[in-house]
Amino acid sequence: MSSRRSPGRRSLTVPSVVTRGGSFVGRAGCAVALLLALANCSSASMAPRRAAAGGAERIVAPGDFGGSVTVRVGDVVIVRPPMNAAQWQVAYDAAFLEFQGTPDNLAHPDASGWTFHAVRAGETSLTVTPVMRGGPNPPRFSVGIHIDA
Repeated sequence: MSSRRSPGRRSLTVPSVVTRGGSFVGRAGCAVALLLALANCSSASMAPRRAAAGGAERIVAPGDFGGSVTVRVGDVVIVRPPMNAAQWQVAYDAAFLEFQGTPDNLAHPDASGWTFHAVRAGETSLTVTPVMRGGPNPPRFSVGIHIDA
């Protein structure tokens, strides 16, 4: 057999299992670890960010009721109770505002009030009404909320 190559034939080189920079198994393990680390990083960066990471905070004070406020999608909206009451009813559209708390927190807020995230652009309103037993009709406190994209 001659050492000449025939036209149209290609030689195939097979890599050695042991290479100059270390073992093939060691290098493959490093490559797999690197790919897993990159996959973890990329999936975290694709997740939507919560308002706490980049949204502004807008406090709706008692003086804002009867009017309107403007916020952006992703902003945190904190609504302060307009008066002292032991229990409240809160009416809001969950398509625009996402309450951050439990049903008990909704009826019985602490001194800081209710916290919402603005989740969708548009116009909505929020109404809080104290629960009063055995008396006149309770006052209703409403605020319009304009949410920009």
